[in-house]
Amino acid sequence: MSQKHLNGIDLKALKVYTDQITEVPGDAVSSYGIEARWCGGVHSEIHTLNQRLGETEIPKDFQFHVGEPEQLLGDNAFPTPQEYLLGGMAGCMMVGFVAGATAAGIRLDAVTLTVRGDLNLRGFLGVDPDAPVGFAEIQFHFDVAGSGTQAEYDHLIAEVRKNSPNYRTISDAVTVTAIA
Repeated sequence: MSQKHLNGIDLKALKVYTDQITEVPGDAVSSYGIEARWCGGVHSEIHTLNQRLGETEIPKDFQFHVGEPEQLLGDNAFPTPQEYLLGGMAGCMMVGFVAGATAAGIRLDAVTLTVRGDLNLRGFLGVDPDAPVGFAEIQFHFDVAGSGTQAEYDHLIAEVRKNSPNYRTISDAVTVTAIA
């Protein structure tokens, strides 16, 4: 008897989607966007724009807020932009890890991914022209419990590093352009 779900993922749907984007590569192109609105001080409200997946438009209407702690002129009411950046990377890596484990038939009981990085704000504030602007290094660690072996988990982590869009966007050079 075959299992219908593993790790909360519908195995048949995973295979159907994988087959679909193999046969129709354009269906694999996913487009995203956000709109940020300044709310005063160092507070912004972010609104998601609709997502496109191939020819399908997926309605999106999510909002989240970005802020800073008091030491950086905010009120510590919302996560910082860097926390969202690291969180976006971690969320994408987690999806890749869980989907990879599921496709390999590995049952997961618990997965924790910790991501950390240090910023030198002297670069951001222009105080030191030699200080880096942005993270010089980001570190991560998966802690996994399940039916897999450490070697299987290490293989999944290597695949995540190779195939996670957010991981690769951060670790590789990406072109960023202003829209006219």
